[in-house]
Amino acid sequence: MKLLFVSNLFPDQREPWRGLDNVTLLHALRQQEPGLDIRVLAFRPAPGLPGPVPLLRPRPGDEVLSPSYHKAAYLPKFGGWNHRLFARSLARAKKAALGGFQPEVILAPWLFPDACAASACFPQVPLVAVAQGSDVHQYLSQPMRRRAILELCDRAWGIVTRSQDLQRRLTAAGADGSKVHAIYNGVHPGIFHPAPRQTAREQLQLQIPAQGRLALFVGNFLPVKGIDLLLEAFALVHQRRGDLTLALIGSGPLEQSLKQRAAELGVSDRLLFAGRQPPQVVARWMQAANAVCLSSHNEGVPNVVLEAVSSGRPMVSTDVGGIAEIIEPLMSRRFLVPSRDPAAYAAALTDALDHPPDEQELHQKALHYSWENCAQAYLALMR
Repeated sequence: MKLLFVSNLFPDQREPWRGLDNVTLLHALRQQEPGLDIRVLAFRPAPGLPGPVPLLRPRPGDEVLSPSYHKAAYLPKFGGWNHRLFARSLARAKKAALGGFQPEVILAPWLFPDACAASACFPQVPLVAVAQGSDVHQYLSQPMRRRAILELCDRAWGIVTRSQDLQRRLTAAGADGSKVHAIYNGVHPGIFHPAPRQTAREQLQLQIPAQGRLALFVGNFLPVKGIDLLLEAFALVHQRRGDLTLALIGSGPLEQSLKQRAAELGVSDRLLFAGRQPPQVVARWMQAANAVCLSSHNEGVPNVVLEAVSSGRPMVSTDVGGIAEIIEPLMSRRFLVPSRDPAAYAAALTDALDHPPDEQELHQKALHYSWENCAQAYLALMR
């Protein structure tokens, strides 16, 4: 099978974290079907004329996917037209980079504009589009993007959503339910697994006592992540017990405001900003932690949920998107917070710290969500 991957969500050496779930899926597909011939057209939104981005290079190991990087023209104030601009950029990249490669199937994460453009550029090739989250949560409320997405759903061979919640939202908007398939992302159980907490802390050189508690956040510092709620809840727990530290892995435009808010709450000295980290280091932080936290306004099923469960750590989260689809069957709803109430979140976090589920049992349950099983589901759909 010849597979063409089209998306702006694909990493390079400058942004090795960009679209990590997508590149991991492509490698898992190759492992499941070694004869799979993959080409990648990776785009970067850029005003002006389309063309290659010669300074970008793939991460070591991604060369087997033959990625090439291209500009995708866009108009910041006229977002509803960007799938047409993206299609023109894709047509140019197709001519310059694919040569005689004739794809038999196209995989395009991000419904708008990426998958919409791919559908227009390759009208005769079966297309599997992937809903990431915001392209359903936000774009369906914007008339021009909604129309383009629903037209895409009519034309596509299949639509993958990374949660059942996204699947329900898309079909409720008018997509053909027979075409929409919920396939969860995978997790690497060989990387994310339980390990002695103190050993992990020593390896990370953390100055946290053996009996000290560590809560962990992993993600982008963006408004949708609602980290202000986590900080307020953390401050409440810290007032009652002085043994808790909060570490935040990631980066983003809100970093400075988060530090300022932590100072206002009087918890700056109990906060660790660890920056962005590769998966192996994130796994070590999870092993060092007592609980992993999310406080988002909306989500699909973020990878950190599966990684936390596979690491044997309780996941404390707002009850949004598809998170309950993973958490409820694995560790009940007691760590899910139904509102944006700091006191309720603090109570759930305290419960997770004092009464964690069995870590080995969690890890065993998470094996169902391996990247191997995920890749097999994608292959079955594409075949």
